[in-house]
Amino acid sequence: MSEITIVTAYFDIGRDKWKGFERGNNKYINYFKFWAKINNKVIIYTSPEFEDEIKDIRKNFGLENRTKIIIINDFRDFDKDLYYRMKDAMNNDTALLFHKETHRPEAWSWDYNYIMMLKTYCIMDAIKKNYAKGLIAWMDFGYNHGGKDGLINTNDFDFLWEYDFSPKIHLFTEQPIDNGRPIFDVVRSMDVYIRGNLMIAPDFLWEEFHTLSVDSMISLTRCGLCDDDQTISLMAYYEKPNLFEIHDVNYWYSGLKNFGGEHFLVKKETPIRIKKYRRHKDKARFLLADGKIKKAFKEYIIYMKKRLLSKLTLF
Repeated sequence: MSEITIVTAYFDIGRDKWKGFERGNNKYINYFKFWAKINNKVIIYTSPEFEDEIKDIRKNFGLENRTKIIIINDFRDFDKDLYYRMKDAMNNDTALLFHKETHRPEAWSWDYNYIMMLKTYCIMDAIKKNYAKGLIAWMDFGYNHGGKDGLINTNDFDFLWEYDFSPKIHLFTEQPIDNGRPIFDVVRSMDVYIRGNLMIAPDFLWEEFHTLSVDSMISLTRCGLCDDDQTISLMAYYEKPNLFEIHDVNYWYSGLKNFGGEHFLVKKETPIRIKKYRRHKDKARFLLADGKIKKAFKEYIIYMKKRLLSKLTLF
């Protein structure tokens, strides 16, 4: 079995003030503490004010020697050119209103989208500095949201995560990927295909994944668009699907639970039924906005039929 090095990061972008999406620093620290018992080597990128608290959490679990903290004074320094490209693309009403749900941070916060992009930057830095090698996983600092995402026992994280993943980039889905769907429609609808909380690959593939991700974001910004890492990972997959192994899973925690963490206790829940028929309603709305009334009506009829069929299958 192959041991996995975990890379994560936390930077304060003022999320405690985001109406409807409030998560302060203390909440994220507690989210990290919930999974910080994991016995693997963990590399954490963060700003100076969080260093001691993060270090103490791992030290209290006897894992100080399995912890590397990298201090970043300004997260924009990873790639200032990309940061300002993203800001320029998003800093206007046209870009904002292109999105279906303008209240979500992916639609209006370039800081949020840029921070999400830093996942591959952190891993590339860790590889180049020889902090990480072999099988490497990105795990969100707030992974599992303190048990809310389903892994309910913090003590279950007190284990060494090992798994023999194939030599591919491993991504986990929210819903099956629609390979024929244009990326601008994904951006506009804000549908999620790839879950960004956990990604795994051998060291020699992370550089290519990073390059694909940066190129994808630059392509979006050239069109006056921007999105978070989950759409960017989808674009990377579209570009070179042979590099990836896609796992269709039911829950946000499944990437860990199903691949080496079978011992985890989980809360009982029913898998969410993805209402794919909603796409036709969204398409009808956009066609109507473009003045294509007949085509919009046709899409809405398809939506109503599929919606009715979906409800009938429940009985």
